[in-house]
Amino acid sequence: MARQVLLYGQSLLLSAVAASLGQCPGLRVTHAATWDEASCLLAPPAGLPDVLIFDLTNAYESHILPLLVRKPSLLLIGLDTECNQAILLAGQRTRSLTLNRITELVHKAGTHG
Repeated sequence: MARQVLLYGQSLLLSAVAASLGQCPGLRVTHAATWDEASCLLAPPAGLPDVLIFDLTNAYESHILPLLVRKPSLLLIGLDTECNQAILLAGQRTRSLTLNRITELVHKAGTHG
């Protein structure tokens, strides 16, 4: 089954990434310029994609991160054109919320370089 990729934003970089990924077999790529367009694509029956790529210049968009709560396996890729880098955000759930578990997560977080 093809991995679903949604690109959200209006930058030239996102358009180029969408065109490039659209040529890759095994990917179903959709590009939404506005959040209204993206919301329509995220609604059932399609639901959330496997990967959401967005421009970090729009990181103030408060509706992106809550998508990780809806689908913890969602990979968010924020593109930062000013620093020429990508930031990957992925959700992970833990079964028990104890102080020991939080401490483990804090220590583990520092090992991901």
